[in-house]
Amino acid sequence: MLPRSFFLLLGSGLIATAAPAPAPDRIFTEGSEWEVVSSGHRFAEGMAWDADGHFYFTDVPANQLFKVDRNSGSKTLLDGATGRANGIAFGPDGRLYGCASGDRCIYAWDPKSWQKAKVTEGTPSNDIAILRDGTIFYTEPGTNLVWRLAARTFARDVGVKLSWQPNGIALSRDEKTLLVAEFNSDTVHGFALGADGKVNGDDRAAYKLAVPSDGVGRLDGMMTLADGRLLVGTTLGTQIAPAITAVGSARHMMIRSPQGRPRNNYVRLSPDGAWIYSAYAADILRRRLRPDFEGP
Repeated sequence: MLPRSFFLLLGSGLIATAAPAPAPDRIFTEGSEWEVVSSGHRFAEGMAWDADGHFYFTDVPANQLFKVDRNSGSKTLLDGATGRANGIAFGPDGRLYGCASGDRCIYAWDPKSWQKAKVTEGTPSNDIAILRDGTIFYTEPGTNLVWRLAARTFARDVGVKLSWQPNGIALSRDEKTLLVAEFNSDTVHGFALGADGKVNGDDRAAYKLAVPSDGVGRLDGMMTLADGRLLVGTTLGTQIAPAITAVGSARHMMIRSPQGRPRNNYVRLSPDGAWIYSAYAADILRRRLRPDFEGP
């Protein structure tokens, strides 16, 4: 027989039920919180790590390049005249390459002296991706171009001419596909790369992202994950999307910008796959990932 208290609750229209247990987070380690890596910036952007695990980023309008020590977390200003450097990436020669749009060039910084040299000049630039052989691709949003710099010689030619404005750029893990974000849309496009490091395939939609009702996604800094999903900063926050051609149960997931921050304009995973780093204009945050999260 049911207890009398049950019938009293039933008679009053109330049924006592246990609150459902919260679902486990699919991305972050239990109990983890966002940590501030660096704050007080005008527009923090491009991210990279060196072979020793030290972290680097730029502040575009402030013309600054910073290093954050992997052990102490201390921050060092390496260059205060970067030419509005934006996206950065280390090349196979150990130098750090950056899109210095203000100086209309691509700089390469020597990690021993942090002196910089122009490897090409004459074009603005936004974001950069480098093949293992040293071939460089970078975006120029104003002309709808992706430029290509040949490995070692840095001879420049048009990588691909687009009919839309590019922004973020990345590579598939096997380096057979060049990925270019269409900034004001919901689409990241894929272009097949040949063995010679040149685009030899037509434009195809590779990833679709969630966008607000106006359709303007602000698709920005991005990277591919080990399982083929795409990690990308957008106007709605950080998104993790399976490839359009993916077969299986991979879910499209969203990470909202924390504490009311603006859009995520750049995102990366640390080389050990333990942390996600996100840029929100004024600051860069990081948060610890689940050990089973698919990373590098």
